[in-house]
Amino acid sequence: MSILFLNTVSGEETYTLKLRTSQHPEFSRIVIEGAGTIISKGIVNQKNRDIVLSFPDSRFVILGENASIPYKINKDSVLFSPGIFHGFKVFPLKNPDRLVIDMFLTERKTGEEKKSAKLSVKLPWKDAEIHETDIVVIDPGHGGYEDGLVKDDYKEKNVSLDVAKRLMTLITRESNQCFITRESDQFMSLEERIKFTNNERADVFLSLHVGKHSNIVLYTPVVNEPGSPELEKFMAYKGQKDFLAKTAALSDAIQKAITDNFGGDMVSVKPLPYSILSKIGAAALIIEMPSFDDAYYVAEFKTEIANTIYKGLTIYEENSPN
Repeated sequence: MSILFLNTVSGEETYTLKLRTSQHPEFSRIVIEGAGTIISKGIVNQKNRDIVLSFPDSRFVILGENASIPYKINKDSVLFSPGIFHGFKVFPLKNPDRLVIDMFLTERKTGEEKKSAKLSVKLPWKDAEIHETDIVVIDPGHGGYEDGLVKDDYKEKNVSLDVAKRLMTLITRESNQCFITRESDQFMSLEERIKFTNNERADVFLSLHVGKHSNIVLYTPVVNEPGSPELEKFMAYKGQKDFLAKTAALSDAIQKAITDNFGGDMVSVKPLPYSILSKIGAAALIIEMPSFDDAYYVAEFKTEIANTIYKGLTIYEENSPN
């Protein structure tokens, strides 16, 4: 969509913003799309039962004729009236520049309540079973002299470690154990990461990276019959062979969580042969987050990524047939 700039008599720019809203079982979503110069100014606050979105010292018009959430414009702010909600979260996205506001429709349970209750999510997996995830290992990509992708002040090694620590905090709130392969800016070889994971007897292994794409990509292991002793160590590691079904279930669960939180166009799944995954004796995925060109890696967005992965782990663990 092209963004229009309307010049007023005073010469001040008036921005055209596109408004979209959607309703989900657990939350309502507001998306404001526009030029990065105004989106970056957005400030979101709650006022009683309303959400106030302000763009200080900016003039704008909104295109949102089919919006399902009532709103009104007051000078440099927009007042949304979504009804009863219990907290909200905000994160920016790029290409196109937009601000996403999610308002939770139900109260989120405390840690004790979560321990005493299971999710009602049922996924249509064939021969589904309860998946134990007592031990999760998170592998932040790169580290040390390996920066990974770099753009401006962003480095892949730092972003992956930050998201890993946020995810670890969520996981350890429950009774699960969680370890990360590196806790600081240190180099670790692939063999060291594999050895660490298998020694911890992990149930789930997640390797976090930043990619060169606009969405989140889940990479799954490929295990083929060995053609030669040289290829066998990469392609037919017995440990991963025993976990391929659980890896597929984990991939489905995290894909569902991403679809629920970001939309179906924000996730894809690809096989990845000759990778660290083939030697991991656990349900294992590589998760590549959106590129630095396609997402603002501010604290809110990194927290949202961690929350989404955690939701996927919860779906994976608590899915069971009745």
